[in-house]
Amino acid sequence: MRLFSDVSSSITDPYLRRACELAQRGLGTTSPNPMVGCVVVADGRIVGEGYHESAGQPHAEVLALQDAGDAARGADVYVTLEPCNHTGRTPPCTEALIDAGIASVLIGMADPNPEVEGGGAARLAAAGVDVCLAEDPSPCESLNEPWLKWARTGRPFVQVKVAVSLDGHASAQSGAKTVISGTGGRSVTMRLRAAADAVLVGAETALIDQPRLTARDADDRDTDRQPLRIVWGRTGVPDLDLFHDALGPAIALLPRADPPYASARPQDAEVLQYEDADDPLSALDALGSRGIVRLLVEAGPALLTALLKAGAVDELVLVHGGGFAAASAPPLFVGESPGGTTWLERSLSAIEAGVVDEDAITVWRPKRPPE
Repeated sequence: MRLFSDVSSSITDPYLRRACELAQRGLGTTSPNPMVGCVVVADGRIVGEGYHESAGQPHAEVLALQDAGDAARGADVYVTLEPCNHTGRTPPCTEALIDAGIASVLIGMADPNPEVEGGGAARLAAAGVDVCLAEDPSPCESLNEPWLKWARTGRPFVQVKVAVSLDGHASAQSGAKTVISGTGGRSVTMRLRAAADAVLVGAETALIDQPRLTARDADDRDTDRQPLRIVWGRTGVPDLDLFHDALGPAIALLPRADPPYASARPQDAEVLQYEDADDPLSALDALGSRGIVRLLVEAGPALLTALLKAGAVDELVLVHGGGFAAASAPPLFVGESPGGTTWLERSLSAIEAGVVDEDAITVWRPKRPPE
């Protein structure tokens, strides 16, 4: 997901570019499946289109073939991801393409799943379909970057969002709620929540801010589709209002302990446990096992620092408000600098920047991908 650009714009083939545009309509609704778009082309014009809308629903290829009808016979198909060749919640797309009499398939990127790698393309070729892989798979890979990470590592793609003052503070005073960004920051936050499978906040921040953590429209109304809301506490999670409202699912993320934190968990709330209280990667393993592919973390300084030190941040979104917090405000990063040097010096690179209303947004990525 790009905030200020479109991954499909770099695709030179117009039909594959259209397939990528269609795929993006599934943002936020397909997990744990990838976003996939497909077009059917006959005699130089598009006769069928489809995209995967949600897990368990028909895949993009099937919908595009249905849209094309009889025009699919002898036509060419352009699809962003290698068609599946196995039966899951839905039948294999390869068989649907073969039965429809497709002449050729251009695939945006190969399926990375080691259990099915190459299976779809090989099955189509064996049936006499002309199969070709895109020369540059990077746009389609970028489209499904969170899913690719989850498929390869079992951990979610971690996108961290922090609002900061012009002098680099996340709050004006420790233990007090501070509103730093304006309407631009709110708009970006809602876009990120709408795209995420889950939104996570630390227990201390949740207690101070009492957030709803819901995705809302421009009129502040909760949208139909809501991300899972998670409160993460190493020693406990307070009994917050969000565990008892009707605005969407919420869970408490806690480490395993003996005895368990029976008195420090929300009453009647779902609890997800992880193995090592001192290892954020252990918590991410538990979230990945829960089927969370894209995780948005709205972090305070302590949680941001822990994730950075663990190498767990895939993307950092900074919302810059137009005020100053002054030198007495708590720092954004609370880690120590070993050896008198600046910790994490030049370890992040800016990949996007823009202005939304009165707020500035910068997006950063690690120079080396997290382990």
